[in-house]
Amino acid sequence: MDEVPGDARLGWIRQAVLLLQRARPSTPPPKQADAKGTRPDGVGEQQGVKRPVDHQIRVFFSVAASSVAENDLPDYFYSLSNEEIRNEAKMRRGRLEQSWLLIPKSYKEKQALAARQKYKQALIRIPFPDGVILQGVFLPTEPISSLYEFAASALKQPSLEFDLICPAGPRTRVTPPFPQPGERAHTLLDEDLVPSARLTFKPK
Repeated sequence: MDEVPGDARLGWIRQAVLLLQRARPSTPPPKQADAKGTRPDGVGEQQGVKRPVDHQIRVFFSVAASSVAENDLPDYFYSLSNEEIRNEAKMRRGRLEQSWLLIPKSYKEKQALAARQKYKQALIRIPFPDGVILQGVFLPTEPISSLYEFAASALKQPSLEFDLICPAGPRTRVTPPFPQPGERAHTLLDEDLVPSARLTFKPK
C-alpha cells in the first residue's frame, strides 16, 4: 500500500513546484503583423519602396515650314490696337520702374525659389531632329538623370549619347545628367526647369 504524504511533505512539494515555475523563463507570445502590414521589427513593408512616377507621355509632331508659309496672314493681322499699345507701354514703364529698385540679389533669388516651389509638377518638352516632340510631366524633385532616361526611351538606338541643352538667357547650357563626384544629384528645381521647360536634343 502506497504511503500517503503528510502535510509537511506536501508543503515542501508545493514550494519546490513554485520555485521551478519562477526559475523557468516566460516565453512572450509571438508578435503578429498588424493590419497595415508592419513587420515584427516595427518597419513597415512599404517603407523605402519608391513608387514609379507617371510621366503622362505625349508625342507631338512639329508643322513643316512649307505648310506654315501657305497660311500667311494679312499685314493688318499684326497691327496693334490702341488698347494693346497702352498695355504695352504700361508694361514697359513698370519694368523700367522695377529696374531702378535696389533689391538685393539674394532677396530676388529667394522670391524666385519660393515662386517655383509652389508648383507640384514640371512640364518638359524635348524636340527631336526628325520633328517629333516628346512631352512628359515630372516632379520638381526628380533628378536630371530621369530626363535623360526619358529621352533615351524614345530613341531607336537607346545607346546613342546625347546632351539636353536648356536655354539660359543669351547663352545655352548643357543640363548635366549626373552629378560630379562628391556632389548631390541636381533636380529639376535646381536647374530652373520648373514649372515648364523646352530642352533641345543634341546628339554627341
